[in-house]
Amino acid sequence: MRFEWLAILALLAAVGVGFGRRRNFSPSWWLLALFLLVATALWAWWRDVRRRQSVQADAAFFASVPREGRPDGYVSSDHCQACHPGQYASWHRTFHRTMTQFAGSTSVVGNFDNVTLELAGQKYRLERLGDEFWVELDDSDSVTAARNPARRLGHAPRVKQRVGLVTGSHHLQVYWLPGKHGNLQTVLPFAWLIEDKRWVPFHQTFLRDPALPLQPSVWNLNCIQCHATGGQPRPDLQVKDWDTRSGELGIACEACHGPGEKHVAVNGSPGRRYASHYMDQGDPSITNPARLPSKIASQVCGQCHGIKWIPNREEWRREGFRFRPGQDLATTTPIVRPTKLDEQPWVKAAAMQNPTFLEDHYWSDGMVRVSGREYNGLLESPCHQRGELSCLSCHALHQSAPEDQLAPQMDGNGACLSCHGQFRTELVAHTHHLAGSPGSECYNCHMPHTTYGLLKAIRSHQIDSPSVPATQKTGRPNACNLCHLDQTLGWTAQHLATWYRQPMPELDAVEQNVSAAVVGLLKGDAGQRALIAFSMGWAPAKQAAGTQWLAPYLAQLLDDPYSAVRYIAQRSLKRLPDYQNFAYDFTGSAEHRATAPARALGLLTKAEGNRTLRSQPQLFIDTRGELQQDEIRALRQQRDNHSMDLQE
Repeated sequence: MRFEWLAILALLAAVGVGFGRRRNFSPSWWLLALFLLVATALWAWWRDVRRRQSVQADAAFFASVPREGRPDGYVSSDHCQACHPGQYASWHRTFHRTMTQFAGSTSVVGNFDNVTLELAGQKYRLERLGDEFWVELDDSDSVTAARNPARRLGHAPRVKQRVGLVTGSHHLQVYWLPGKHGNLQTVLPFAWLIEDKRWVPFHQTFLRDPALPLQPSVWNLNCIQCHATGGQPRPDLQVKDWDTRSGELGIACEACHGPGEKHVAVNGSPGRRYASHYMDQGDPSITNPARLPSKIASQVCGQCHGIKWIPNREEWRREGFRFRPGQDLATTTPIVRPTKLDEQPWVKAAAMQNPTFLEDHYWSDGMVRVSGREYNGLLESPCHQRGELSCLSCHALHQSAPEDQLAPQMDGNGACLSCHGQFRTELVAHTHHLAGSPGSECYNCHMPHTTYGLLKAIRSHQIDSPSVPATQKTGRPNACNLCHLDQTLGWTAQHLATWYRQPMPELDAVEQNVSAAVVGLLKGDAGQRALIAFSMGWAPAKQAAGTQWLAPYLAQLLDDPYSAVRYIAQRSLKRLPDYQNFAYDFTGSAEHRATAPARALGLLTKAEGNRTLRSQPQLFIDTRGELQQDEIRALRQQRDNHSMDLQE
């Protein structure tokens, strides 16, 4: 007990005894008074101790996580709210803001209520203590798990660690634990699937060959590149220490508008602020992407939504990215474009050191195939190259709902018709589909779901037209066959030739006679299988192709070696009648997965009863309504099993 509290108690006791004797109070009364005084003093002392402990705990916590605040003019979004309350509020509800957060009661969505998880023989016990979230694990897992989460540590001592950061708040959430060097943050080897409300092994949330060794997952080097504002890794490799900092966690105001220190300083005068508003002119002390030329404005988004080349990695580790909104992105961190390899010799050199780099990010013709890299697609689009199409043509950061952040009236054909106005009256003649149908929505044909990420297919942002030769060359599904899942490449080629005068390509027997979706699902690579499985759960495709035949093919993927493919297949399967309650876990044991296809087919037989499948030769359904299993097995034996690791 501290000396001052002993002195206070002694003084209170002396005063109480003297007062009681002077007033001739009975001993019981002045003892009661003395007790109340002592209890009050003890309560005050205990509250002070707890306050000091809380301050110390908070200090230790914030010392273990990357800190907010850095030089070069960053002041944080808190300084924007007073003058821009509407913009602040619209930003605050976005998924950009919650891209990275400190772990707390308002940010953590996973279940930490005394949960025990197990991976490769190691147990992780999760618990919540007030606003804090803790993980009990084998000591040194926080360091070694990033390098090899499956490592068996035998009888290593247990330790409790407080979760420092969370990444994501929309589809899945990832949790980071403190390392033993500065504010290094390494991944908890489990992620929370938000829609499913369940924990899954972190490494099984990616489309990645399970035979590949697990790679380090360190927030300070990986996520900081796009999940923080003005991030600086700042490792000291000599002493293995980290002093990572950022202007702000998540994607905040200064990520798009640039550092705001000067803007805040010069607008301290109300007169200047109102004058700027009423003059309707830009404020030179800050960058407003809406006032920038279209190509420069898109680069503001491209700093995160593009596959960047970092010319000087050592400088980046010290200082972070040098790009600031309004500058030319190509001068500091150019976008990797396989279509321009002759102009980017450094990419060729990198590809020689990492032969799978291009394949892990792009289709063979240079179209980006992984999520979060929409700027790459925009750069290759004629509407951007030869016109004024920009990210802001379709998206609005402050006048939109958090989902997709589409600008008002841009969730349909509005964006395309603003430039291609002739199709307002010629839409049906151009699309050959009914007005208001999915086939007459521009993006379904020109921005199909050929990008993979976040356990689903995502629209390509490279605007192009359906092409059978492109499918033959790259293996990328075309828009027609992603919707008309029951049709062949030959069917698509014939319609494109008739409707749009595209030359008829040479087609082999399989391309002429077997559904392109079935071919992709049975013999395609893991990325193709994931896209087809997604489309089999996509409402417009089910409307166009029917659903009765889908279950047998989705069942083929329930024992796929790639966890992401299994997950997408079971999700699409459970969207079919009679399969909503199908018992299946995509992370389950090998035995569980191996028996799943037969169980799914058995359920189909039971559900069909006396009904038979409609004869469709291109789907291997014969005139008796039965599946031609030999033909299905023959195609599956030709599966492209080359190793894949799509880098989202």
